[in-house]
Amino acid sequence: MSSKTKGGLGHSRRVLLLRVLSVFTIIVAWFLISWYVGQTNERGNILFPSPLQVVFTDLPGIAVFADGDPTPNWGKAAGVIFRQGGLSLGRLLAGTAVGIAVGVLLGLALSWSQRLRYLAEPTILLLRSVPILALIPLFIVWFGGSETGNVVYIAFAIASMIVVSTIEAVRNVPTVCLNFAATLGASRVQRYREVVIPAILPEILGGIRVGIGFSWAILLAAEYLVSQAGLGRILIQAERWLYTGRMIAVVGLIALLAYLFNYVFLKVEKRILRWMPSQA
Repeated sequence: MSSKTKGGLGHSRRVLLLRVLSVFTIIVAWFLISWYVGQTNERGNILFPSPLQVVFTDLPGIAVFADGDPTPNWGKAAGVIFRQGGLSLGRLLAGTAVGIAVGVLLGLALSWSQRLRYLAEPTILLLRSVPILALIPLFIVWFGGSETGNVVYIAFAIASMIVVSTIEAVRNVPTVCLNFAATLGASRVQRYREVVIPAILPEILGGIRVGIGFSWAILLAAEYLVSQAGLGRILIQAERWLYTGRMIAVVGLIALLAYLFNYVFLKVEKRILRWMPSQA
């Protein structure tokens, strides 16, 4: 085994060790804080439950959303999580996919036509400056809390981010590259296809990665206030009855799903950008 390979393995092990240490530190801190709150407050197990309580009591307690039976049950809890989580994932994937497609295509269209950009960019920037949570009442009025409304709401939030990042990515393409392609006889379409698209791809993928992370917050905002099903609905029901442990369990599940999504996206991004020296 070469020294380069050994060095790579050593680096990977150090990274893995640091990540495990980070998770371990968080869990230890969680135990200490829950112990302190329990010692100083008679309702400490409600205000800040311990990891053991969350895992072995509150997580299986989610089974109550299956048939109303408050008895903790791992099987029923898993069924609730899969069903409600599946609904949330469906909304997330549909809304994010539509938002990315609309944002990228609109951004490219506005970058292609200067007149169109001058006409539409102020409106887009104005809409983007509106807090997305402030639009929930309008979407409730327009869509009545339907699945279509949830998807459109997520898509609108993601598209408003991606369209701006796409426009800025095109603006950041060095003019010298476009001029050089033009001197070689490339048409405008060819310059876009051969120069602009490859040049903006890393920046676009970075914006999409941020948008995917942001989409979870938008999804939960929609479900928390509107939907009658989904992980956000479990959160609001747990909050209503002050089941802090169940809220923490759901938040932990969402964090795990978001981490897995980010991991998969990084793999896909590395595959797409394998032609770049930094991705080798």
